[in-house]
Amino acid sequence: MAWAASVATAESGSLPPFVDTDVPQDEILDVIATARSRSFKPVGHTSVVLRMRTLARVTAAVKLRSEGLEHGYQYEIAAYRIGRLLGLDNVPPAIYRRVTWQEIGTRFYEELRDRRGSVRRKVLWDEDDSAPAAAIYWIKGLRSIGLEDTDKWRSWVQDGEIPEDRSALARDLSTMAVFDFLIGNWDRFSGGNLPTNRSRKRAFLRDNDRAFSEPLASRRYDRLLEGLIHTERFSKRLVDHLIDIDEEAIRAELAQDPSSETHPLLSEAQIAEILDRRATILTYIAALVDERGAEQVLVFP
Repeated sequence: MAWAASVATAESGSLPPFVDTDVPQDEILDVIATARSRSFKPVGHTSVVLRMRTLARVTAAVKLRSEGLEHGYQYEIAAYRIGRLLGLDNVPPAIYRRVTWQEIGTRFYEELRDRRGSVRRKVLWDEDDSAPAAAIYWIKGLRSIGLEDTDKWRSWVQDGEIPEDRSALARDLSTMAVFDFLIGNWDRFSGGNLPTNRSRKRAFLRDNDRAFSEPLASRRYDRLLEGLIHTERFSKRLVDHLIDIDEEAIRAELAQDPSSETHPLLSEAQIAEILDRRATILTYIAALVDERGAEQVLVFP
């Protein structure tokens, strides 16, 4: 792939802080994985998710292993780890955390205590009444501006004019098409999974628990591929990172999560499918570069 040499960098660079913070992502992970819980409030609809306030004054969403979505908590963590490989700052930090029913039950949000029984029934507990979960950084100030309606912004990632104050948002939406295709996340547009920050200038790629289906149903693959080929402008930095990703890099990144030795985040087949989809993305972008030139395709930083 000759064009790659013209866009690849010598090093991928350090991971930026999470959007609207100046805190390194690893510090966020350490707090949400270890800080003592203060309260739990149920907030999930299709899965068991609890808002966990901590004594460290950092809040996390705790997504537990539950009926109907047994591996969803793992896929949240895996999606975050793949986001790190891409150098992204807008995939919420997620890390393995083990919780017990005693911890949740005794600190359950007082005004919703009638939902305790439902939570307990849906979670897949181990014999010791504990369960694995993903602790996910809780983003404050989320805004919904209807980005699920792609007609509002599709031209920004094609050949249309980008409003002066929407360049970063356009880049995020372009990156979303790559990220979702890469991880096989077919559930981005089901509602509420594409919010912005308070300034409405950045998009968060959250709620990734439906990713990594193996095998990915053809209709879902086709939908994700359609989103990719309707995107014609890309981030140069994102492509740099995508070029650098290989099987060794994926395995090394996934192994950073504390659960990796006992509960691997992804299977061999899932990793192989990521690599196949990566090749498809790079082939598509290479064809665009050959046709239009890098300056017309790699337009975002």
